[in-house]
Amino acid sequence: MNRHRFLRATGSGVLAFALGACSSSTPASDPPASAGSSPGGAASAGASGSPATSGAAAAGNSQGGRGGGANSGGLAGSFSVAGSTASGGSASNGQAGSAGASASSGAAGSGTGPVSCPATVKIKAGDNNQSLMMGSVARTYLVHAPPGYDGKQAVPVVFDFHGLSGNGAQQKSLSRWDKVGDSEGFIVVYPDGIDKAWNAGLCCTDDKTIDDVGFVRAIIGALQADACIDPKRVYASGCSYGGGMSYKLACEAADAIAGIAPVDFDCVDGSGCGMCKPSRPITEVQFRGTSDQLVDYDGNGAFIGAKQNFSLWGGLNQCTGSPAALSENAACQSYPMCGAGTETLLCPVQNGSHCGSYSSFMIPQVAWDVLKDKALPWTSERADAPPTPVSARPRLP
Repeated sequence: MNRHRFLRATGSGVLAFALGACSSSTPASDPPASAGSSPGGAASAGASGSPATSGAAAAGNSQGGRGGGANSGGLAGSFSVAGSTASGGSASNGQAGSAGASASSGAAGSGTGPVSCPATVKIKAGDNNQSLMMGSVARTYLVHAPPGYDGKQAVPVVFDFHGLSGNGAQQKSLSRWDKVGDSEGFIVVYPDGIDKAWNAGLCCTDDKTIDDVGFVRAIIGALQADACIDPKRVYASGCSYGGGMSYKLACEAADAIAGIAPVDFDCVDGSGCGMCKPSRPITEVQFRGTSDQLVDYDGNGAFIGAKQNFSLWGGLNQCTGSPAALSENAACQSYPMCGAGTETLLCPVQNGSHCGSYSSFMIPQVAWDVLKDKALPWTSERADAPPTPVSARPRLP
């Protein structure tokens, strides 16, 4: 089957489109990606159970609350992100802090202790080719750890999913999420789909019993054993059908994924995303090329289009008010308030082509600036938390 172009009958008619993995290299018209901005210095220490000063999640532990990372957005106290360590304030009684109150835009802490790193880690700095068994099937994925990574401090994780007929290594060359990970201090995972596709809705795996959501959960478990990660800060992105896979995770694994950044795709979990039922509001920032010839910006056939998809996620995330341009990035629109401190954004890339704007729009860096202060868990007592104005969240200049 030629997966670069196919015809597929859908409920809304016959869909004809190409969802290729895109080029394994950035288009000639797209200049090299920026490595991202430099991480900030140490954050102010948060008191036990107090809000994080930068809007990152506060968490009580035996050493008191952890302050949020400045600029770089890293959680501070028990580990460092991007090479700059911030220290948490000591609790006056030395006991575990209570659940942190909501920060100005971050989620409340759970009151759990710091991440316990394994005594020996298998993941080393740079690229690591990994595999695990899903039943009788060996699944493969590429793990990229930042320079100097030694597994002694917990770091965030970003999953980046390839498009149809691609693979993880090609997606790494295309998106360059690893460059931002190197600068900001997080791990990037590039999974390989069976049939070079994902079982994310609409099409395209030959075997509809493939559990790609389970595959992602298994990778997270493997990383907890083979590396030292912060399981509260795991995110998902991807272009084309890989973007569809990140939506699938938001719909079915919001307990494990803290936020998503899909590129050039709509949610296709059921017709018009009709089967998507996230267990909680989840931050979603979508990037869409206005000149995309494969997944039309305005919608076509099975695709509802960028604006309707944006509106749909505004509803799923309990957003209120009318979307408006962000003051720090006028190219992106955001709802002013969404449920439980989440954010819902649409970033149209003017004249952008299908998966062709990673570098010119600096997609990984823009996405990371939104995602980095979103953290799990979302505790039951915070489920009905009042929405937080986007304007209250600090950003990189």
